[in-house]
Amino acid sequence: MVSHDKKTSKITEPKRLKGGKKFHGKLQNDWHKTANGEVKHEQSIVKPSGRKGRIDIFVDADENLVAVVEIKASDWDSMTLTALRKNVRRYASQIWDYIESQLEQGKDVSPGIIFPKRPKNTERMKLIEQLFDEHGIPVVWEDESIKERKARS
Repeated sequence: MVSHDKKTSKITEPKRLKGGKKFHGKLQNDWHKTANGEVKHEQSIVKPSGRKGRIDIFVDADENLVAVVEIKASDWDSMTLTALRKNVRRYASQIWDYIESQLEQGKDVSPGIIFPKRPKNTERMKLIEQLFDEHGIPVVWEDESIKERKARS
């Protein structure tokens, strides 16, 4: 919820929203520095439905391959299991709109979704990963090292 500070006449955002935007910007900057290929953020696309969309991170790796990455700052620990499943379906649908927009252009697509931190409950984390995996979308937890990820594979 956005609020208005009457003393300063400024519109203030909730701390969680500010944190999400900061995380979003940091990741986009990191990808610009480290990814191979042409990296664009907030890439405008037309979804198969004809509606417009924006891909958080879009990497044109070569003439046939692109990466589409969505960034979300979801607090999985605070959600009920029903809300968790609903959010995974919604996010997966969004990413598939992006994937299909690129498949229609004859591109191969490498999708992904990045979250800032893992849920505290390991079983909940595995459920989230499983649900996304059922949609063909890998999950990355920014607070998990590659070594940690490999150890639990």
